[in-house]
This record gives sequence, C-alpha cells and structure tokens, in this order.
Amino acid sequence: MKLPDRSILRDRFATALLACGVVAPSLFAADPAATDSKTSASEEDQPVVLSPFNVDVSKDRGYRATNSISGTRLNTPIKDLPMPISVVTEEFLRDTGSTDLRQSLRYMSGIVLQSQNDQGTPGGAYQGPGGVNNPEGATANKSQTSYKIRGYVTDAVLRDGYRRQNSTDSINISRVEVVFGPLALLYGFGEFGGIVNYVPKTPQSRPFSEIALSYGSYDFMRATIDTTGPLTKTWSLNYRVTGAYEDTNSYTDFNTQRHYFVSPAISFRPTQTTQVDIDYEHGKQWLKGVGFQRVRAMANVGINSDQNEHADFYTVPGTDPYRFRWSGPDTFVDSKATNFRGQVAQQVIEGLNLLVGYNHSTADFDSRDVQGNLIQNVGPAGLRARVFFTTLNPNAGDSNLNAVNGYVDNVVLQYQWFDSITATSRDQFRAEANYKFGLFDSANKWLRIHNSLLLGHSTETAKNDVVNTQTPSNTYNYKSPLDATYIRFGKQGDGSADAAMVKFNRTYSKGWDQATYFVYHGRFLDDRLTIISGLRRDSTDNFTQTDNYVSGTSTSARSDKVHETTHQNGVSVQVTREISLFALRAGGLSPNFSGHKDINGNPVGPVLAKSNEYGAKVDLFNGKLSGSISTYKIKRTGTELFYWWAPTSNYKNFNPNKDIVYNVSNFSPSSVAGGSNGGNGAAESAISQWNAGVAAGSIYQKTVGANTNWYVNASQTTGAAYLDAVFDYTKANKMSWPGWLYNYDSETNNSWNDRASSPDGNEYVIGSDSAKGWSAELMYTPNNNFQIVASYSHTKRVIDSAGQFAKSPYPQDRWAVWYFPNTDWGLTGKPLATVYTDASDTSTWTGIGYGSGERQDDTPDHAVSVWANYQFTEGRLKGFSAGLGGSWESPREYQSGITHGGGQRVTDKNGNLVILKTPERYNVDLMLRYAFKLSDHDASVQLNINNLLDDRKLYGLIYSAPRSARLEFSYRF
Repeated sequence: MKLPDRSILRDRFATALLACGVVAPSLFAADPAATDSKTSASEEDQPVVLSPFNVDVSKDRGYRATNSISGTRLNTPIKDLPMPISVVTEEFLRDTGSTDLRQSLRYMSGIVLQSQNDQGTPGGAYQGPGGVNNPEGATANKSQTSYKIRGYVTDAVLRDGYRRQNSTDSINISRVEVVFGPLALLYGFGEFGGIVNYVPKTPQSRPFSEIALSYGSYDFMRATIDTTGPLTKTWSLNYRVTGAYEDTNSYTDFNTQRHYFVSPAISFRPTQTTQVDIDYEHGKQWLKGVGFQRVRAMANVGINSDQNEHADFYTVPGTDPYRFRWSGPDTFVDSKATNFRGQVAQQVIEGLNLLVGYNHSTADFDSRDVQGNLIQNVGPAGLRARVFFTTLNPNAGDSNLNAVNGYVDNVVLQYQWFDSITATSRDQFRAEANYKFGLFDSANKWLRIHNSLLLGHSTETAKNDVVNTQTPSNTYNYKSPLDATYIRFGKQGDGSADAAMVKFNRTYSKGWDQATYFVYHGRFLDDRLTIISGLRRDSTDNFTQTDNYVSGTSTSARSDKVHETTHQNGVSVQVTREISLFALRAGGLSPNFSGHKDINGNPVGPVLAKSNEYGAKVDLFNGKLSGSISTYKIKRTGTELFYWWAPTSNYKNFNPNKDIVYNVSNFSPSSVAGGSNGGNGAAESAISQWNAGVAAGSIYQKTVGANTNWYVNASQTTGAAYLDAVFDYTKANKMSWPGWLYNYDSETNNSWNDRASSPDGNEYVIGSDSAKGWSAELMYTPNNNFQIVASYSHTKRVIDSAGQFAKSPYPQDRWAVWYFPNTDWGLTGKPLATVYTDASDTSTWTGIGYGSGERQDDTPDHAVSVWANYQFTEGRLKGFSAGLGGSWESPREYQSGITHGGGQRVTDKNGNLVILKTPERYNVDLMLRYAFKLSDHDASVQLNINNLLDDRKLYGLIYSAPRSARLEFSYRF
C-alpha cells in the first residue's frame, strides 16, 4: 500500500489535534473552578514534573521568576546560573498589553526592536518593503523576528529551544526567557548578543478557559481564547487550545494588519515516568499597504541604489510626511506559518532522564513591493517637474554631486514592481540524556558534591526557496513628483498601463547543522560554588543555487563541511546566601544558512563569537529584592560585509585574451560630438590624449544596439593614456565626479562584472567587530500588591577589521571600479598607495576609512526601562490595579557615514564622514485594570495606553508612532 506523502500525514495529524482541541471542552467539561483574577491556569495547577527538561514555575510570583531552562536546558534556579537571564512572565505580558513576542521585549533595555543602522547585517541591509526608501534596518525583516541584543542583530527566536523564524502571537506564550551573550553550547547557532526563548503554554489537568475581546485606536479589534483541561484520566491525557484573531489599521495611509492563530496541544503519560508532548501551531497574516511612504530626495543614481542614502526623504507638496504613503494600497506581505513539535521525556532510572524531540516549522510569504527613485530628463515630458531636494545634513552638504540642497529641474519618479514568493522550512531533531548524582552524600555538608551531566545531539536542516517576478531591468513606470495621488498597480501616473512584469530569478539554499554537546553542572561547598562547563562540536555545510530566468543561466555551489568546536565555562560563588558573584566565558556560532558566498566564490563559513562576562546577583529580603549586574565584552569574527565595488577572484566575465575596452559615452570630453561627462573638467583637460587616441584608432565610435557610443581600447598605449589622464586629474581635484565609466555592452571588455555586486550574485568581504558594556536588572516586590521592574544597559559596538579584499586575477585592468577615484567608493578619497600597499594586488586593501574604531551601529550607549504595578486588594478600590512604564534611551547613531546597502562612504562637501544621531528619547505607557466577578466567574476590564505623552517627533529618519489606546474585556470559566 502506498502511504501518503509525509507532509500530508503531518497536516492530517495537525488537523486531528485541532479537532480534538475544539471538541474536547464540550465533551469533557468539568465544573468550573474559581481562580484568582491574577492567576493563570499554568500557575494554579502545576502538573507533576517528571522531567528536569521542564521549567518549574511553582515559586514564581507576579513578575518574579525563580527558575529557567534556557541557560542550561535544564530546570535551574536563575540565581545559581553564572550568566545574566531575564524572564518575562505571563502576568507581565498581560499587564503591558503585549499581543506578540516582539512587544513582550519592550521593557528589556538591552534589546533594540527598531533599528536604522546595522553593521554586518544577516540577510543584507534592505530587508523591509520599500528597499532603500524604507529607513528601518534589519528589524524590518518580514519574519518579524529580527532585533538587536547588545548591538548584534538576531534573526530568529527559539520556541522551547527549537529555532523559530516567524512572528508569534502572545496568546500561546507562557513565558519569555532571554539569555544575554552568545550561547552556542546549547543552541549552536547562538545569536551573539543573546537568545530569546519563548515557552509555549502547555496542557493542564484542571479545566480552565478564558476568552477576551479588545477594541482600540485605529479600529484595533482582537479576540482570543485559551482553554485547557483533561480529556481522559487514562494516561493523564490533557489538552490545550489557544487561538487569536486580530484586525487593525494604522496611523499611516493604507497600512493594515490582520491575522489569525490557533495552537492545539496534547500531553499524556503512558507510564509514571514517561511524558509525551505534542503541539501544533498554524497561523496566517495579511499585511497591506507596507510600501514606502516617501522616496529619497536624490536623482539619477538608480532604483534601490545605496547612493540614495546620501539624501533625506522627499515630501510630495501638499502631503503630510507623518501619515502619507505614496506607494499606495497595493503592496502587501501575506504569510502562512506552521509549527509541529513532538517530544518524549523518559525517566530511565532515578537520576537518569532522556529527552527526544522533533520540530518541523514552515513560513511561506507572498509579497508585492514597489521600489522607485527620482530621475532627471527621462520619462514622459508631461510628468517632469521642478522639485526641492535636501541632503541628510543640509548644513554640511554632500560630496556626491547628485545629493543637493535646493531645486532640481526635469525630475520624474521612476518605479518598478516586485513580486516574491518565499518558502522556508526547518527540520530539527534533538536527543538529550541527563544524569544527576551526588558524591559524599553522607559526609559533611562542605564535602558533598551535586553533579549533573547533559549529553546531547541535534540536527537541523533549513531550506529557503525564493522566486522573484518583477518589472524588467531597464524598464520603468513613471509618475510626476508633484502628483499627490497614490501609486497604483497596473496604471502609471499618466494613466497608461504599467510595463509588463517578467519572471526574473529563483534562489534556493539548503543548510545543514549537526552537533554533539556535553555540559557539566556541579555544586560544591554546601552549594556555595557552582560550576558549569561544556563543549560543543558542530558540523555545518550548505548548498546554494541561483536560476536566472531572463538569461537562462543557472549557478550552484556546495560548500565543504566545516567543523567548529565551541566552549563555555562559568562559575558562580555565593558570598552570602543572598549575594553571589559569577564569571562566564562563552562562544557563539552562526552557520551560513543564508547561502551567501565570499569574494572568492566560496560559501561563507560560520560566524564565530567569544565573550567574557563578570557580574553579581542578589536575592535579598526573602526574594523581595532581586537583581543582577554584569560587565561583558563580545568579539565576533567572520562577519559579512558588503562593498559593492570590491574585487572578486572567482567571477571571470573579463576576457584577458581580448583587449580592455571601456564605453566612455559619459566619460568623454563634452566638446566632441556625442561626448558627455560628470562635469569636473577631467575629460576636457585630457583633450590632447583624447585626440591622440582618436588618431591612433584606440578611441572610436561604434553603434551597438540602438546607440552610438564612444569606446576606449585601453590595451593600446594612447587609449590607456587618456583614461590615466582623467583618473590623475580627478585624484588631484578632490576626487570630484568625472562621469560614469562602467556602462557595459557587447563591445566592452573589462572587470566591471567581476565586482562583488556582479549580476552573477552578491559576494561578501569577511570582517570582525566587538561589543562591550554592562547591564543591570532589578526587581522589587515589597508586598503582594506592588511590583517594580527596572533595567539598564550600556552598549558600545565598534568595528575591529573592515575585512580583506580578494586578489583580482586581472591587475592589468587598472581602471577597474575598485581603483576608481571617488570619495564614496573605489579609492574613497585616498591615494592609491594608501588604499592598496601593492597596487597590483587588491588583497593588500588596507580598509582605511572602514575599519578600527568606527561604530556603524545605532544601539544607544545608554538605555533605561521601568515598569511598576500596584494592585488594590481591599477597600473601595478593591479589584483595581494600575501600571505605569517608562523608557529612556540616549541619542543613537543612525548614520555612520557608510551606506548600508553597499558600504559606500557618505561624506560632506569637505570630505568628512556624515555621522548623525537621533535626539534622546522618552516613552511612557499606562495600564488600568479592574477585576470583578461575573456570574461567579472572574472577569476583568483592562485599558492600555501606549505613548501616553503622544510623542510624534522624528528620530533619525523614522517618526515615533502616536498615542494609542486599547480596552480589553476578559472572562474566565
């Protein structure tokens, strides 16, 4: 008999789980149990814990969590762990009105949820809709799991230890644990600033149900359900179903969000020492109106070119830059995500426990985006207009001649449409054995030793498949820059039809990681000394393939298997029972699941990090005052850096057996017929060399396609002399703009297409960086009514090495783009001998202007957050509670003088880097809640107001979202 496909079986099983979860409450309902208005199901009824792999929450109180599983994979008191760990409890999620995982992290001061400046970004610079016209950095990633911890971008979260790369609704979150610093020992792909691990809600044996309805600003509507209880007493079979539906608009035009989420789960115990957990998540989300609000105020540099980053944003006259969305209503990101987990925990003998688990997750995206820029003297004449431009720093100006402050004539908006279908999946398996035993148990307490050994093995396979359809290259749609109507799919600004889209390319990558790890956890000297030590051995490799449907070409590469060993050693010493000191040395590793290649054409290896951290933890007054403080330094190597003009050693588009030929249609004296240039006088000053080349035949005109162009044969002496003269003049005149040398056609033959941004695919330079700082967290709970949580972080990110260029195999092409005299790229305003110690060997690139000591990151130096809650338990105000939260951050460096999209320098009119910072920022949130009885069941009404002060200022290039309010009614039964 032929069995159904594995994926079909998986879906059928998930459907069965869902059906059980929906039907079970009515079939097996028991008498409702009274619950305290502040106590969730997981708190009121703890199952018997058979396994050390489950976290113990029995001693948690309010916002205070005592134990964690993220630091060691085992249930361990937080105060005994030699590492900083923060926990967001379910009660904190509720009080702050957090509806998803990202919002739950708002009050952790070491985490940046919205960035504008990210050096060494996984996945590239422009990750959000709108491309270069979207000022948000890596945090705009459509997975909604990208943020920065301690200055390092993370692009995934963990779901009970399994990698999860998609947004998560808070209805199924019981707690969120954040371990700061790299933690490759347990998770391999350690996100270097820290790891976010959320623990889903689990089935309970006592019946409990809760429904909630919310309404708020911008037509926010939300409904949730959470129900759990026993299915049968046999095997202690319990179920839980959580679900949510949400629909909301935004303060910006056309931006809407709608999603639903459901997660059924069952757990059972076939024996007294066996526990089986099976859960499934399914959700869909529809994001509309996600395209750019404004375009960059710069012309003639190309759609999505990083040169656009020299400019501020252009505001269409008569529009409000705060809410106006020029890209209109037709952009979208629709997604579907699933997650299946099956896990078995088994106690073999007393002290020996096994865990075997499998997790399969998918995230599929269907998106449409529009990307555009302003340009002069092209497109329909009736759509061109005179507009006003501004640079990033109007007072200092810009060295790029296209970045101006003032009016520019004959400008039109040109734009292209981009459709993308993305399918991602991850299969993860892990098996772990934990053995706990004591030594000298009958001896003096100072001699007793408590030991825990953890041996584990994990595998992960990640797939990413993207198919792109777009407006053809060099084909554009047009709209007047004065037209305040919205861009619409299918119709240009003059009413004509859009240019037809074509299927463009497909990129596929598959990555593998296998690891074996061992962890020792020992407690000595009457539990006053704790040691955690371990090592991990990872083997990673990947496969990448790119299919170009336009050219009909396909390229692929399979990496060699890379083996890496990481270590972690930590020690904690109790000075008193209330105060302990700790030290930690840890490593981080991130496999190249993206499929990126370095500038030698090899798949990029894993990124590695090492950190040292020292700190103290306190737990005073019987737990009423607890907290930690620590200082750290993280060193990361193997960082991907993108310099679009960098040479490669593997691309071989230049034919060394033919003469070097350049198209100089924009690099020729304007005095000759058909000549044009950048206007710095270089071509005119070389008119004698030009005439000599024309006479010798090395400079000539030829019709290629429909265009008649000037060409230079630089393999001939007279042709080379002309190019040398233009280069030399430009170097002597502050590297002003001589014109564009790199128009490429069938007549040309040079190294232009052997650069890192070649049409054959982007390639990356490998560099290094570091972060150092200190952080503190404090929780004060003087009584059962009042709770306050405060945190502080100080972070300093710097570049240690800008990387090393590849050695170009064609040094004879001395006019290649990496030798071009320009302030922003090429020679970057420096003498040739300064940029390359050996001009004939590009691997001697010094990285001057891109290296040591530069920041290129917008993590604030200082950040503070505070949340306080008071609950009235008696008197006339009984049932009322109030929460007040605030955050402050110091100015953030949103522009470091380096473009994010291509690594070009952004310099002012005097050649100095343009470095800009946001103003400092404050935010205040408010919560008011009233709990009461309704038909003998607990009910509550809660009001959350975010941005109470209605701050709408511009921070860097992003406006603060306005004040918003939301009212929620919940009912428990």
